[in-house]
Amino acid sequence: MHDQIRRLVIGSVLLASAFAPAGCSLLEKAPVVAQPPATTSPTPDPAQAVARLGQESARFTVVFGEAEKVSGVIDQATGNWEMTGDGYVVRRVGADVYVKLTGEPPHSVFPGQYGDDLGKWVHLAAPSDAPAFDQDFPWAPARKAAAAEFDVAGRFSRVTLGDPAMVVSYSHYGTVVQVAAPPADQTIEDHLFTPASLGSIF
Repeated sequence: MHDQIRRLVIGSVLLASAFAPAGCSLLEKAPVVAQPPATTSPTPDPAQAVARLGQESARFTVVFGEAEKVSGVIDQATGNWEMTGDGYVVRRVGADVYVKLTGEPPHSVFPGQYGDDLGKWVHLAAPSDAPAFDQDFPWAPARKAAAAEFDVAGRFSRVTLGDPAMVVSYSHYGTVVQVAAPPADQTIEDHLFTPASLGSIF
């Protein structure tokens, strides 16, 4: 009887060993996998974001009112910028503005008036009474925004103004930007043209 019991016990141990994974003891516990610590994004500091405005070149997009939209770049080293809209490109270089029309201005008072100017850069002095020609543009909207969003580095990524109704998005901080005056042989003087015919932002 004792020999029979001994044989049953030995057989049970051998059977269990056969089903155990190679190199694992029957008494070993499953390994414990360490969980990475939870990470959280730093809380944006609006005051710090304001202090960083204008320190880097960037891309930006402006939606003015319900229909006007322009996209541009600013070279922070010079303050020069270029914006592209529906049928036009505008460059500000210091106190000078250059506008190249590729179609009839959206808000032209006299349709067809600028037909001879299409494809050329019209040169004029920068107006002083439009949002786009503020000396601090395109950063000025961020300084007085009603609502703001920030990127992972704590810089402004999108701001909203109520008066005037404007949404400005910023991206590609640090991008290489060079905005210069067009070649003289592509530039004309047209004292009849006014940037306001492009939209309310001008």
